[in-house]
Amino acid sequence: MSIDQRRFPRVEFFLVPDAHEQLPVWVIKPEGLSAARGGVVVDLSEAGLQILAAAEPALEARHYEMRLLLGEDEGVPLFSADVRRVWSRPLSRIVQLCGFEFETPNSQAEEFLLAQTAQITARQWVRCVLVERMAALA
Repeated sequence: MSIDQRRFPRVEFFLVPDAHEQLPVWVIKPEGLSAARGGVVVDLSEAGLQILAAAEPALEARHYEMRLLLGEDEGVPLFSADVRRVWSRPLSRIVQLCGFEFETPNSQAEEFLLAQTAQITARQWVRCVLVERMAALA
């Protein structure tokens, strides 16, 4: 399929607010995840995390599988976690900030993010994709 016939872009671009500037960050999505929503993990807490995503279309589903993108090589493992969107708010015309809770404690993605956060002193963005999943039937 030629690039002009893609229904969704494979690369998403964000201007991430940091102190008094906006830093450019690109999210390159793997071939099989081109329809997933790209995002950037910008904050991690004990129970959840905040992810920047494109403002349009708005993230409206409650349940997602978050997969961390740790490199452009297709062979790099994709750490994942089931997350629940708790809130969303626009930061600008092109970016929204969303708060998520981890649905399962100690997932591969959560463990990786906790280890990364403990090791880094300079700002390093962790890119991800959000794959919408069906909510479990009650």
